This record gives sequence, C-alpha cells and structure tokens, in this order.
Amino acid sequence: MPKGLVSPGLLTVLEQVLRKHGQLCVCAGACGVEHTSGKCLAHGTEKQPMLAAPYPLPLTEHETASAPVSELRPWCPPCWRKARKRNVEAQAELRRQELDEAQLGLFDVEAAPGGGR
Repeated sequence: MPKGLVSPGLLTVLEQVLRKHGQLCVCAGACGVEHTSGKCLAHGTEKQPMLAAPYPLPLTEHETASAPVSELRPWCPPCWRKARKRNVEAQAELRRQELDEAQLGLFDVEAAPGGGR
C-alpha cells in the first residue's frame, strides 16, 4: 500500500465516517435547534470529539446500534445529546398514548352489559 494511505479496515468507525462525510456536524435541526446556515457545522474538539450515528437518529437505541456504517454521519456531542433527548421524549409520548388507548379499551369492556363479566 502506498505511503500515506490507510486501509479502511484499520480505521475506527468514526474515522471512516469523518473521512467519508467530512469533519462537521450534519445536524439540520434534528436536535431542535434551527441552525443559522441550515446545518450545525460544528466540529469536535479533543474534549468533545465528534460522534458517529445515523441521521436522523432512529427512535430506539437498538436501531441506532444496529445501523450499518454506511448510514452513519458525524454529529457534534451537543446536537447528538439534544436529538437523543427529543427521541426519548417522543418515545415516552408514544408509549403514553398506547397506554391511554389500552386503558380506554378497558373502560369500554366495563361499560358493556354485565359490567365486562
């Protein structure tokens, strides 16, 4: 292999993502912030290095963890944390709605003749 070239197999997942998609955060508002240029464009620091995750983030951690490298994009830590928090809140709201609907079904059974017995 020519000097200066690195085999993709020797790069970390993050290095592969940064090499393919650049060094800047790709968030275009998934974090809840309207970025002035349409995208965040932040870059990582030594203290807060960039993260590799799908964009937009899936609702579940399982979907995020099972995403192939080809679907990963660079995120700055603040955008990733905010987007993850929004996903957790959205998932909790969906769960609350499911529970509410299930409870409404219980009330319908009790309203039936015989009190659901």
